[in-house]
Amino acid sequence: LGEENVVTLETLNYLGNVLRENGELEEARKVCEMCFVGRVTVLGEEHQETLATVTCLWVVYKNLGDYEKALEFYERAMKGSEKTL
Repeated sequence: LGEENVVTLETLNYLGNVLRENGELEEARKVCEMCFVGRVTVLGEEHQETLATVTCLWVVYKNLGDYEKALEFYERAMKGSEKTL
């Protein structure tokens, strides 16, 4: 289907969440970052699905202890949510 196919990106997002829930945080970060880049390219930064990946990245970075990066994604998620409400 290709790296920028919406179904591929949805699958990456699910995989990232599963990896995060299983404590495989470094792998989850890689997968979610890849998904994020694809979703921004295909759907835009403020699309609901992109924001779901932003939220996943926020939690991953928080759990990795990278609070600066977690805050960056938290703020992105909040700004995006405010615009879509």
